[in-house]
Amino acid sequence: MAQQTTLPQAPQRISRSGAVSAPARPRRPVRRRRNPLVWILLGLVRRIYFALKVGIRCLLLLPILVFMVAFSYQVDRSGLFQGDLAPRRIVDLMLEGYDVTNFEQMDERQVVQLFAQDVPETPQVIGVGSSRVLQFNRELIGTDSFFNMGVTGADVRDNMTSYYKMVSYGKAPQVLLWSVDPWVFYGSENAFDDRADAELYSEFLTKVLGVPTDYKEPDKVALWKALAEPAYFQGNVDYYIKNRGQATVTDDDGNTIEFNPVQGDPYDQPTTIKRSDGSVLYDVAFRTQTQDQILSQAAAACETFNSVHMEGFNALDQTQVKAFEAFIDYAHSQGTTVILVLSPWHPYLYNYLVNEPDKHSGFFQVEPWLRQYCHDHNVPLYGSYDPTCIPGLEEMDFFDGLHCKDTGIAKFFPGVPQVLADLEAGTLPDPLSVTPRTTAPQPETADGTDAAPADAAPAA
Repeated sequence: MAQQTTLPQAPQRISRSGAVSAPARPRRPVRRRRNPLVWILLGLVRRIYFALKVGIRCLLLLPILVFMVAFSYQVDRSGLFQGDLAPRRIVDLMLEGYDVTNFEQMDERQVVQLFAQDVPETPQVIGVGSSRVLQFNRELIGTDSFFNMGVTGADVRDNMTSYYKMVSYGKAPQVLLWSVDPWVFYGSENAFDDRADAELYSEFLTKVLGVPTDYKEPDKVALWKALAEPAYFQGNVDYYIKNRGQATVTDDDGNTIEFNPVQGDPYDQPTTIKRSDGSVLYDVAFRTQTQDQILSQAAAACETFNSVHMEGFNALDQTQVKAFEAFIDYAHSQGTTVILVLSPWHPYLYNYLVNEPDKHSGFFQVEPWLRQYCHDHNVPLYGSYDPTCIPGLEEMDFFDGLHCKDTGIAKFFPGVPQVLADLEAGTLPDPLSVTPRTTAPQPETADGTDAAPADAAPAA
């Protein structure tokens, strides 16, 4: 029987007349309009919440970061902030009251700057000048609160910046004793020492004295970033562990730092030492020279006198004169009493100079100018370049032609307490009461006139 095939049904027609309606669309929920202020506040709250979470986590790490920074700053094996390791060891020993060996190898200028940075209590008196001031010690000054900031070959920049450093650290001394060398008033490059900090001097002139220079404030951002570097922290930890408690200390490269406390009597040392008050004690051989040896040293200095920062020194430089006057005013404004000292030259050397006044005209203008200045401004002045102006001074009071011993200094300097008492009482010695020789006296001839100056070298 054959299967029947189902026929498809016709499609149902939908009437568009409305009799048959389409299904209704679902209605969207009606949103409430949020207050903009509420929306802003909710966003702010969310941000504060997440910031607090991050901040709390950072606070947990902050003690570690602070420790790393403080440790790296204190150890500072590369000397980025505290100065080089060798001068730091010297200053640490001196602040502990030790005399220090190996003076000849010291970077004296770094020692002076680090002393200004690290000394916990401001000394009542500081001394500045060249090696000609380094024999001033606590006994000659008359107080234990003294530090000698003089450095070998000091020029005007060294003198002024040493005091400026003390002031910049909030440690202005009550008294500044300045052993004034003649080249302070010479403006030539010959008057400057290559070891002086020229940049620091430019900073002082620009920021303090208002003298225009090419000084630019250094960028220290990169320098301070080093403190937070883990690698620098790790290096400081390694250095600290290696040198902690060791009698022999090494530098960043592992080389031994040959500055150690003086053992035994300092006056028996075979080498020159740096005393804890900043003064210098020369070795026994140099301190105990005979008169003939000292005279030989003085004679040798005659031909090289101008090479000591005074080559071509023919007249006072007015810029240097103004800088000197501005510096004295600056020190006074900081509450510091300035005492000026003129350290004498060996009699043989000075006699040689007065027989050649035309060759040393700048030198012979310095002391008369200083005496007039101190007279006009009531500034204490002691000593003289001319040794005959100091009663009782002898050849044995010198080491050589340029450096006076402590025995010679005691013959013209009464000590700081006496100077301050005289200043208070108005009984300072009048600077104009002393007249140094600037030319050699000429012997009279038979007719009563002065003879022509001799060309021969003076007698000892």
